[in-house]
Amino acid sequence: MTKLRTEALRKSFGDLEVLKGLDLEVTEGEVVVIIGPSGSGKSTFLRCMNLLEEVNEGRVIVDDVDLTDPKQDINKIRQNIGMVFQQFNLFPHLNVMENITMAPKQLKDLSGDDARTLGTRLLDSVGMSDKADAYPSSLSGGQKQRVAIARALAMEPDIMLFDEPTSALDPEMVGEVLAVMKKLAQDGMTMVVVTHEMGFAREMADRVIFMDEGLIVEKGTPEQLFGDPQNERTRDFLDKIL
Repeated sequence: MTKLRTEALRKSFGDLEVLKGLDLEVTEGEVVVIIGPSGSGKSTFLRCMNLLEEVNEGRVIVDDVDLTDPKQDINKIRQNIGMVFQQFNLFPHLNVMENITMAPKQLKDLSGDDARTLGTRLLDSVGMSDKADAYPSSLSGGQKQRVAIARALAMEPDIMLFDEPTSALDPEMVGEVLAVMKKLAQDGMTMVVVTHEMGFAREMADRVIFMDEGLIVEKGTPEQLFGDPQNERTRDFLDKIL
């Protein structure tokens, strides 16, 4: 079953066309990893999938609902799409538990006790159960990102979008975040991940998308894309980074 689909998606910033008519289909339980050089449009493409960036042309369809239809309540649909950012985006004045439980309490009318039970379960799932009362300023980058993942999961989304979730981390902290993402993938979460972590792409992706200059240049299984890339631009990129 198709969970998310983009059709002829275009996005410009002023005169600069960043996305040039992108088509992508993501099925339920699939892990799609988007790779490519900096400036290729990867993060913009991801942010268009939940309309954090407004689309100039084309459609974004989630669970057969057209997000680009102005009649849709985009905030309601967004509740079903978790997003994890490069820079964590935690609220500094709230402790870890409050960061995680704020949205379910406000948007799902969860009681304080139910929200705390949910928060405890999610913190346990990301290995952070001892940090419920800590504030973001006291956490390492890897810990902040694991809290951010738990916070995104608190709305019980069907789809998770990850925008370079490890690029702001020290190298030794990357593994702890990728481990949480791998567990999510193994549990059947539908995921679209923009990343520079080729090991994660090889191991966990069902499909890898290579983007360059606002276009999807090549897509295939990790075996196809890393083992036998068909496009010269893909080969050139992989030769430089692998």
